Amino acid sequence: MKFYKSLRFRLLGSIFLFGVLLISLNASITFFVMGKTFSRLVNTLMETEVTSFLYQYENDRTAPLPHSRFVKMYKHIEQIPQRFQERVKSLPPGVHSIPPSKNHPPLHIAVIELPDQSQPYYMLFHGHEFFEENAFLRPFQILLISLGLLLAPAMLLGLFFYKMLLDPVTELIEKIKRLNPEKIPDQFAGKQCSNEVGMLTQTLENAMSRIKEFILREKQFTRDASHELRTPLTVIKGAVEIMEDQKETRENPLLKKPLTRIAHSVAGMETTINTFLWLAREDVDPPGTCHVAPVVEKAIADHRHLIDQKNIMVDLEICTDKVLSVKEEILYITISNLLRNAFNFTRRGTVFIKVANPYIEVRDTGMGIPKEKIACLTQPHIKSEQSKGFGLGLSIVSRLCIRYGWELCIESPAGQGTRVKILWQN
Repeated sequence: MKFYKSLRFRLLGSIFLFGVLLISLNASITFFVMGKTFSRLVNTLMETEVTSFLYQYENDRTAPLPHSRFVKMYKHIEQIPQRFQERVKSLPPGVHSIPPSKNHPPLHIAVIELPDQSQPYYMLFHGHEFFEENAFLRPFQILLISLGLLLAPAMLLGLFFYKMLLDPVTELIEKIKRLNPEKIPDQFAGKQCSNEVGMLTQTLENAMSRIKEFILREKQFTRDASHELRTPLTVIKGAVEIMEDQKETRENPLLKKPLTRIAHSVAGMETTINTFLWLAREDVDPPGTCHVAPVVEKAIADHRHLIDQKNIMVDLEICTDKVLSVKEEILYITISNLLRNAFNFTRRGTVFIKVANPYIEVRDTGMGIPKEKIACLTQPHIKSEQSKGFGLGLSIVSRLCIRYGWELCIESPAGQGTRVKILWQN
């Protein structure tokens, strides 16, 4: 599983984002309050300076104007720095705080009207110089340091909660990975707390208990079915072989033909039973290899009786003798189901069979399949109206293809026959 999709990433990421947002919000509120407080302090300072100047001016008209490093007095608006002139020329008398704009810093200015002067005086507080000289750190630097100092303990606390919350889940996952589905204990996870993890563990134990019952029931059914189904088939097969060896049977074609059909049906039933019993097991696939061409030829010979009474030709093209890493019986089951469908649903014409390196193709000239039914052909018990079987053939083929990683392709234009292709896994 990719890390960014895990609970670990989501939990740590949530803690990190929450910390960043919380610190940013706190810094924003702090800077806002500090700005308001500083503005009020400057206004108070300016009011004090204005009061002091008016008092001195009233007693001595020749007193020097206030002039310090950060507070300066201007007699005319033309004396004010040009970048401030447009912002102050329309201000009424009093102390003003002008907020910063896109290209200008905040401005604190007092407009003073004197009774014997035609133009007001302007007292300007140079806040930018004040901050440049007295600020220990810039606001952005303060924000970065705050993020570092506060995020570090927040992440440590997050790691603590992360381990506390996810360690039980991780431990439970490891225990489940080590379980053998055929030997599931009644309490595989041990004693858990009465929290959400404990509830999850109990739910998994209940589900595993049901799975254990299903596995035992399936094993019992497989064992019983193997015995109960194979025994009568063995009896029938033996009886047919005995009857075929009788002199009367060899001399009477009317008896030989139905016995041959019975023998073919028994062989087909044995193949079907073996297929279902094998598909029902979750064991490791039986080892083995086989050549495709001989298996195809054998399947054609075993199913030729289906077209003996039909005007059907079989066109076999073998381009290569492909070798597959699969037992011969499994490949035979797959090809037999394809041939059986092609032979049964073709009244006249030709059944084309092509064995190539990457695939095998079975194509007939039968009635075809309606377009709306192609998508569900591989589902069990889905069959055409003309079929006399149980609709399991293509379902078996599909399950075998999935098991071995083969690709099953079905094309069937209505009225133009059907083409089924199996692409082998490279």
